[in-house]
Amino acid sequence: MTVHLKYIVVLVNYNNWQDTAECVASLRKAGISDSSVLIVENSSPNESYKELREQFPEINLIRNEKNLGFSGGNNLGIRYATEKSAEYIILLNNDTLVEPDAIRTLIDEMDIHKDAALGTGQIRYYPEKNKIWYAGGKLIPWRGLAMHLERDKVVNDRKKENKPCYVSFISGCYLCIRISELATLGLLEEKFFIYLEDIEYSARAVRRNLKLLYVPDSIIYHKCRGDRQLKEQSLYYAVRNRNLLIDLSFPFVAKVYFLFVIWMKMVLWFFTERRLFTAASEGISDYRNHIFGRHK
Repeated sequence: MTVHLKYIVVLVNYNNWQDTAECVASLRKAGISDSSVLIVENSSPNESYKELREQFPEINLIRNEKNLGFSGGNNLGIRYATEKSAEYIILLNNDTLVEPDAIRTLIDEMDIHKDAALGTGQIRYYPEKNKIWYAGGKLIPWRGLAMHLERDKVVNDRKKENKPCYVSFISGCYLCIRISELATLGLLEEKFFIYLEDIEYSARAVRRNLKLLYVPDSIIYHKCRGDRQLKEQSLYYAVRNRNLLIDLSFPFVAKVYFLFVIWMKMVLWFFTERRLFTAASEGISDYRNHIFGRHK
């Protein structure tokens, strides 16, 4: 007998099984059943699979033979949810914690706003739980990017809002997809591997006249460990993928703007931080040679 699932929450794990375990614990405290959670273990070289399998034997766990990145790992989850005939799939960063009513509130609003293909909630920093990381977002076509509204604002200092509204950008950190819209929307673009795929996905939805819903009362917390320091690998993906993002989603003026900015930075890095210059140069080279996916 097939059990109907309203939604499936997908967590992609790579190396940091401790964060994944904490996220699962918060989902359980929120009343999310183990059958509604899927962990995609992205071929971690450490003990992640063993630890997660032992700690959560009742949770569905897919082990990849190789690291498919954020986009590829989550696409496995999307296919899984489709096979299970779920109504929604929620892509949730594994370094997050959820408020007890976060998932229920988001799904309830998606049920009400049936014209919304994608949905999300308010994302705050962790452990600075009164500081906003994302409170809605919008695309900036001329820059070839998107922005988080009210980022870094303190909750007590902002005007209270509790009504859902439509936006033009949703972060992949917390992304609900209505499965019935996948025929129109498609999967995440796996060429990105990691970084900027959520902007392309949002821009694709907007371009196809689909609506994106922001629900401020659905609150989660994000540890944001990847945001704090510019490293060579991160810069490589940022440069390569930004070019790809602009090609797929934004006008030519965005490419002119980006090239101007990146070349100015590269001149500076050439004299001050050669490692960053090298990483950016490699990103540009691989983009021009159509080399995408995981960086070597």
